[in-house]
Amino acid sequence: MSFVSITTWRMVGEAENLEHVKQLMLRKYFPGLIALGAERSMLVDTELDRFAVVTVYPNRSVRDEALASISALRGEGEEEFGAELMDAYAGDMVASSED
Repeated sequence: MSFVSITTWRMVGEAENLEHVKQLMLRKYFPGLIALGAERSMLVDTELDRFAVVTVYPNRSVRDEALASISALRGEGEEEFGAELMDAYAGDMVASSED
């Protein structure tokens, strides 16, 4: 069963914007998450100054094994994104449109 992580972020930097975050995600963070075992990761524009990152892992154990590295990436992201981590959720995917 797939395991999903959802983080929500709020922009706090004056010069940063979603395009800035998108470029960082494409260049650094998506490849980093994939290298840690993620199947895919998505950047979602949720509001004017907020965004979410949704990442799908093959299972909980893959995510758990990479948790320390994922936490380090989140810390780097806060600084590079010009955003603060608002919340982090994770859980088993119980249904999807692919089922």
